[in-house]
Amino acid sequence: MGHRQDRGRNLCCSLIAALALLCIVAAAVWFALEARRPPEEPAGYLLMDNGGRLALYAADGTGPLAEYDIYTRLLPEQDFLALQQGVAVADEAELQKRLEDYGW
Repeated sequence: MGHRQDRGRNLCCSLIAALALLCIVAAAVWFALEARRPPEEPAGYLLMDNGGRLALYAADGTGPLAEYDIYTRLLPEQDFLALQQGVAVADEAELQKRLEDYGW
């Protein structure tokens, strides 16, 4: 009977070791794939307050490229504060959506 218990114990230990090895390999593959993933593209534009009006700037802050007849002080406080820091906009489609959200 002792031989049978040893055999069962060895089988259990082998299964645990195989499972641990599988987890290590899966984690290594996942980390390798994450490292190869390209970085997120930076925003193409910034929407910011410019003297109380909404203005469009390049992502590096140069501009304004355009100004809109949207008075930032009339926007909800959360939007107003975000525009003080600059709201990142990825592309023209997002720009149009944000302008509509701000009431343009």
